[in-house]
Amino acid sequence: MARLTSLLGALLLSVSLFTQPLLGASTTTSTTTTTTTDNKKVQYCQTGLTSGAADFCLSLSSLPNTTTSSHDIYFHLTVTRWNANGWTAVGTGQTMAGALMFVVYGDPVNGTEKEPVVSVRTVEGHRQPQLIEDFGTIAGKGFDVQVLASNWKEAGTVPVPASKEEGKVKVKRHDDHDEHPIIPAAGTKTYVADVLLACYSCSLWSSGSAGSWRTSISATSASQPFLWAWNDRQDFGGTFTRDAHLKMHRHHGSETGGYGFFWADMTRSVLGSSNYLGKPTTEDLLKTLSIIPDTNLLGTSTKPLSASGWLDKVTSNPLPKTHAFFMTMAFLVLFPLGVILIRSSGNAFQKHWLVQALASIFTLAGAGVGLYMTGRHIPSTLHQWLGLAITFLLVIQVILGWRHHMDFLRIRRRTWISHGHIWLGRWAVVAGWANVILGLLLSGHSRVDVWGVGIFVGMEAVVVVWWVWRVAQRKAMASGDGGQNAKGTMEDGEIESHALMARNGAAGADGEYFRLSMSEDDLSSSEDEEEGKRGNGVRGGR
Repeated sequence: MARLTSLLGALLLSVSLFTQPLLGASTTTSTTTTTTTDNKKVQYCQTGLTSGAADFCLSLSSLPNTTTSSHDIYFHLTVTRWNANGWTAVGTGQTMAGALMFVVYGDPVNGTEKEPVVSVRTVEGHRQPQLIEDFGTIAGKGFDVQVLASNWKEAGTVPVPASKEEGKVKVKRHDDHDEHPIIPAAGTKTYVADVLLACYSCSLWSSGSAGSWRTSISATSASQPFLWAWNDRQDFGGTFTRDAHLKMHRHHGSETGGYGFFWADMTRSVLGSSNYLGKPTTEDLLKTLSIIPDTNLLGTSTKPLSASGWLDKVTSNPLPKTHAFFMTMAFLVLFPLGVILIRSSGNAFQKHWLVQALASIFTLAGAGVGLYMTGRHIPSTLHQWLGLAITFLLVIQVILGWRHHMDFLRIRRRTWISHGHIWLGRWAVVAGWANVILGLLLSGHSRVDVWGVGIFVGMEAVVVVWWVWRVAQRKAMASGDGGQNAKGTMEDGEIESHALMARNGAAGADGEYFRLSMSEDDLSSSEDEEEGKRGNGVRGGR
């Protein structure tokens, strides 16, 4: 067991050298903050219209609000569209729960004379964001969000690719939906939703006990997190209301995926009293917050900008991390360890059932957290359905295992129940490995994370298969009578049957029927007694 422990430790160490922490969702690109001498604002852009990805820009600045001892934050959001389908949203914080979200949608093709719909929403939990009707009630006196300007603008046409290679789109596996990106044809007209919002006394959003569940917004933060999401397929049926039902974004959070994160140095966005006297006008704000072309990052980054930002990233969104912890511990550590322990020496059955019981508890706990995150909604992804199926099969597998042990006490051989328990367990572990990787893809982890865990799973599978093969080979070599086991070479499962059998009498005669461990001496003595009984029976028959 010492060698086994060292081997597993080496595997874990090798993976940790080239993969990021499993429980922290990461973005796929590492970029740095762009620094310029531009006016005091920050800017973040995604330019993916021609590759089937999100296409929007956000710039913001803030002004001190002396009345509420807070800051007013002004957001300039532009969203590039070519049809009426889908929506684009930007929100505060690293989680949808408690975020202040600005959702933009509408019909630019047939409704350019109308304003784009700007829906300000939030949600308590991982559910459908709800429209905020009364800002003062939800966040206190002084807090308010107003749409200062909102209109459609023609933005030209989709350019013709300069080369065939440039025109090719790398289709990647997005998520469980496995949807290909929708690419507008060259020459298609494009439009921009140009939106200007004011969030007055914005830091009050998370103030007080009533706002403790909401994400914080601070104009003095050097690493303020933001999130974005989009959907390019939802058909609103021509009805664009502020409280319209929103279909879910794609799950995969990378490149052409459905959501992402960025961090802003808000300290560089604060305008002084010399910039404006009183509230700035809409024209002034549009000039100050005008989008700088070809600048995706201005005072922003796709990674946290400070140590506190990294700490917030690790501690935020605890439910998915808790779910991931339970499931990865169960399927990457405990279940494979249980397979090995049943084929080890010294109280093998006791070690096996204790570890497998703990793994089953972790699985049920992880499934419970997953169901809580889903809420009352029907599962919609392969990861969720596969997780439910694995959990259900493990319950059956546990029942089969208990029945196998009880039957073995009486008949001393395997039955279909025994083989069902063994093979169901093996396939559940393999399915669990696959679902852990699906979970990484679903949560938007980087390729490094996915490949790192995939390599670890592959190495772990080799170790488990090698261990099972090694034990089987040793048994075959120790058996010299045409398949009958010699002393001390019992088949898998016979060790636990000896451990459960009563000593010196019928089952339960000495109260040890359910004894779950025994010493090596007890095991040897029990085997000697059984061998003696078999020998006497043979001689008596002659």
